[in-house]
Amino acid sequence: MILVISVLLVLSNLGTVADDTAKAMRGAIQRMRFHRGLASIVAFAILWLTIFGLGFL
Repeated sequence: MILVISVLLVLSNLGTVADDTAKAMRGAIQRMRFHRGLASIVAFAILWLTIFGLGFL
C-alpha cells in the first residue's frame, strides 16, 4: 500500500522530478567535462539509469 502511494506521489510530481533530475544531470555533466572525467560521466549516467530503471520495476 505504501509503495502504491509513493508511486502515485512521484507520478503526480513527475514534471518537477524530471526537471530537477535534468538540472542535476546537466550540472554534474558540466562539472565532469570541465575536469575531463569521461569515466565519471559514464558511471553517473549508468547510476541514474539504474535508479530510474529499478524505480519502474
